[in-house]
Amino acid sequence: MKEPQEIRRAGYCLAILIFAAAVIHFAIAARYVEQYWLFGVSTLVIAWVQALWAIGAAVRLTRPVLRTGAMLNAAVLVLSVVTLATGDAIGAAPHGAGLSGFGDWLCAVLEAAGAAGCAWLLTADAGRRMRRPRLVFAPAAVGGATAVLLGVALATTGPVSLASTASSGSGSGMDMPGIPAAAAAVKLPTTSPAGDITMPDPGMQMASGMKMASSTACTATPTAPQQQAAVTMVDISWQDSRKYQSLAAAKAAGYRPITPTGAAVVHYLSPAAYRSTLLGGPVLDYTDPQALVYANTPKGAVLVAAMYITVPHGPTPQPGGCLTQWHVHTNLCLTKGRGVVGAVGDGSTCPAGSRNRVTPPMIHVWFVPIPGGPTAVDAPDAQVVRAAERVPAPANGTA
Repeated sequence: MKEPQEIRRAGYCLAILIFAAAVIHFAIAARYVEQYWLFGVSTLVIAWVQALWAIGAAVRLTRPVLRTGAMLNAAVLVLSVVTLATGDAIGAAPHGAGLSGFGDWLCAVLEAAGAAGCAWLLTADAGRRMRRPRLVFAPAAVGGATAVLLGVALATTGPVSLASTASSGSGSGMDMPGIPAAAAAVKLPTTSPAGDITMPDPGMQMASGMKMASSTACTATPTAPQQQAAVTMVDISWQDSRKYQSLAAAKAAGYRPITPTGAAVVHYLSPAAYRSTLLGGPVLDYTDPQALVYANTPKGAVLVAAMYITVPHGPTPQPGGCLTQWHVHTNLCLTKGRGVVGAVGDGSTCPAGSRNRVTPPMIHVWFVPIPGGPTAVDAPDAQVVRAAERVPAPANGTA
């Protein structure tokens, strides 16, 4: 084991690294609460444990503290990698593969360095001494570099999510910049299990690869006829689509998956309904939606939305005014038959036989209680699955 002075300096370095990891966990906890409350709470617990360990390591770096640090950070690192690479390790709703941002990568690196540093100090040669200039320089260099990287990580940690920002500003009594107070106060009851219609927040952050169909923010207060039209859109969509709560009924009606089956959320398209739209039929036929959306839950597939799709560069009617807004996806890999086989991003390319195309504009009518209500623009898959678990549904297999 190293001499006390060397131990003290090493303790400062390790404390800096792990305290920075704790700060990142504190910063991203709100994002994970939106996906699943237990995941968010576990992130906060990890943050507090890391912060307390860092304080203890800075005060006195004993062998028990080193062992605890090595095991703690190794365990958190494994949990983080598993969670971010394959989905939520706590709960059953994967939210996408791959480390999700610079902050997540930095946190993983800090934890790896902390675990390795603790293990190294436990096994280091007790007779090897470090020169005094290095003893002074090491904590300063580690602290400066970590502060810069941490600043970048926090600066690039965006708002929580589209759905969380939509819910925070939609009928919740909170300010919605750019929206008249009368519009922000809109709250319209529906028969859909998704609940009340509220106004989408124009400042909401789009998920990666997604944007609104219109480049102009829609903030006008919906008129009384538009409000009634939005309620009608939701109520009729639910009334006529609820028969498709049975996945077998949807398949019998000709709906087929156009996104990978077995995923957290799967989209089913009716070629006949979309062909009718391509030939000039109505874009918004509430009794015959072009697509249905299912979430795979532990109890089976649950119908979560009807989705209306226009033709490329086609009309995007808004019967509910700004309550009914369209969006597109820009990062999907589509086959000639418009099936989705992947997404591009972070240097990835589309699989053979597909290419990256902008989707036609689409609009959801939700049947599960996601933040933002039944006409919310979109929501993360994990939120959709959590909402689907809250509604009664017939027994289905996996979508």
